[in-house]
Amino acid sequence: MSENSSKKSAAGNDAQYAIVETGGKQYRVQVGDVVKVEGPYGRFNFRGQQDHQIWIGGGIGITPFIARMKALAKARDGKTIDLFHSTAVYDPHAIGLMERDARAAHVRLHVLWDERDGRLAAARISALVPDWRNAEIWFCGPAKFGQALKRDFAALGFPAGRFHQELFEMR
Repeated sequence: MSENSSKKSAAGNDAQYAIVETGGKQYRVQVGDVVKVEGPYGRFNFRGQQDHQIWIGGGIGITPFIARMKALAKARDGKTIDLFHSTAVYDPHAIGLMERDARAAHVRLHVLWDERDGRLAAARISALVPDWRNAEIWFCGPAKFGQALKRDFAALGFPAGRFHQELFEMR
């Protein structure tokens, strides 16, 4: 496997892989190493009844949103989308690529760097997205972060059934 590579999946679609440094468990891999790729485990399909979606990607949890933006750049679904990416490590190159993908998909991107902006919370999202009460929320990131956001949005009156959280833990 190269640092960035793609391979045909069983369904015939291109599956893309990137080896990135994260704050979690890491392994040393070299070009040519065989790796086992697992998941996804949840039902993170972006299908919803609301015309507005709020996406929240914590750290490497941004991955399904990047894939969805690439798909939307080819075929829009008519939804209004705000994407919040909260990261401990600010990588200008990676953020630039994300900004490019967001523009192509007509997604409003909000990048929050923990060191500069503090923790992302429901109060900040509700302040930045005036129509948040009529949206659906799609979250992928650390489980405790998602649980805190879900609890805080519920306290603001947001329906629990419109908060979708990817299962982010390895099994």
